[in-house]
Amino acid sequence: MENLENTEKKGPGKKEFSAPDPLLISDHESAKEVAKQLITDYHPHLASANIIYLCRSKAQKQGGKKLFGSVKKASPIERHIGGGYFPIGEEADFIMMIALDVWNVSENNQRTAMIDHLLTRCCGEEDDKTGHMRYFLQAPSVQEFAEIANRHGMWNSSLEEFAGNIRK
Repeated sequence: MENLENTEKKGPGKKEFSAPDPLLISDHESAKEVAKQLITDYHPHLASANIIYLCRSKAQKQGGKKLFGSVKKASPIERHIGGGYFPIGEEADFIMMIALDVWNVSENNQRTAMIDHLLTRCCGEEDDKTGHMRYFLQAPSVQEFAEIANRHGMWNSSLEEFAGNIRK
């Protein structure tokens, strides 16, 4: 007998469709472990930042392409709710979300690069007056289309700097 639990019929002659798999969100200890080493090696300004590492079962898409992950500064509500992850009195500063369907098919060096990319978006500065850290996000150094780079080359200083930093 056919399993019709996730199938719905939309009237006579209509197509059947299956309900989409539910989106699952959970903690991501593997990403946290990778991030610990990267913070020590390359992101010391994040040593005191409280980051929640989560994963989602399915990648979000942007422009038809899967996103490997995202990072955001925690909103006041998220800061409060995320406080359960940290010692009493501390709140979340950032929330990192990794797509498991991308993570699971990636090599270790790719996973490390994903986490490094997201951590690089996270910035922190000590407030001279209060001595507290102020956290914020920065945009990537370059945002350009391959077609423009192909047609016009390194047409601005950001692209020239980026090209000079690419390892072969």
